[in-house]
Amino acid sequence: MKKLQYDDFAPKDTWLLFRLDTQIADKSADVYMLMELPSGELLNSEATLDEGLPPKQLQAFLQKALNRKKYWPKKIITVKGDPIESFFEKLSLPVKLQIEPYPASAIEDLTAPVKQHFGEHFFSPSSVFHAHAKDDIHPDDMEAAKQSIPDAYSPCSCGSGQKYKFCCKPIFREIMGAMSEAENGRKKEALKYIQEAKKRVGETAEVLSREAIVYSFFDKAVSDRLLTICLERFPNHPRANYIMGINLREQERFPEAIVYYQKAIENYPKTDRYHLNEAYNNIGSVYYDLQDYKKAKESWEQALFLLPSDRMVKQNLIEFIYTNQEVPNKLRTMSPMVEKLFERSMEERP
Repeated sequence: MKKLQYDDFAPKDTWLLFRLDTQIADKSADVYMLMELPSGELLNSEATLDEGLPPKQLQAFLQKALNRKKYWPKKIITVKGDPIESFFEKLSLPVKLQIEPYPASAIEDLTAPVKQHFGEHFFSPSSVFHAHAKDDIHPDDMEAAKQSIPDAYSPCSCGSGQKYKFCCKPIFREIMGAMSEAENGRKKEALKYIQEAKKRVGETAEVLSREAIVYSFFDKAVSDRLLTICLERFPNHPRANYIMGINLREQERFPEAIVYYQKAIENYPKTDRYHLNEAYNNIGSVYYDLQDYKKAKESWEQALFLLPSDRMVKQNLIEFIYTNQEVPNKLRTMSPMVEKLFERSMEERP
């Protein structure tokens, strides 16, 4: 869907209601904001620890904007799938408002300035990518980065079955801090973040698997031990199975690696396109190592369906399947759906 721009709207026609995420103390919170279009003026904001703004609270929230602007718009744009969407049906406002839900991706350009501003004031998944975005980052890489963190109300990537807001989101700062410090060779600082995460939520599967990742930069034996402990306690944790798959492939224990990758795929939420893409990409590489070109192609194409912006998957398919003379001719034919994805990505290039 085309991204909405400020000049798409006429004065006094539209308000935009959207949500940012943040932390209040050790609780995951939402901040709802109401914006006038096309001016971009923020009319009201309200933080909540609950799911959305209940009808009575939502009505007061909108009334405050009315008192400020002295007019009702013709329509209010909301984000498709947001918990607040269903509450509009229960409002008793003096006017009939047209509610138009749009995918979050369609309103990105409208909310970007707000996210950039708030990124300076609080740490949250929704603001972190905007705060650190650089002009030299490829758009496909930025899209993948945004996909790596689920929406607050999507199933958590750890496979717990809970919504992300009420599961691993409260330790987002600690997890990202630990990963960043480890990648930069700062063991002490990385482990400090891990300990802070443990204090907040305990030795969960996600915390243990992240601790194993931290140690993988400094002490492989400790990393392997922590990963084993994690899988013994939480055998279905998708990230731990995924990491074990990586380790086994490095040891060229390919059939065993496939088992762990498949278990990761089984346990990641179906909505977690980013991590499923990673797992399918890696299992495709193992099948390629085993010269099972059919399954390698199927896995890589599935990875591409999940995340069409993934340049590595495209390169794997082109180099190792579609143009590889060692692959049987019938397998080197690009699937029609994949061909459309390639065509679309070429059309979207600036």
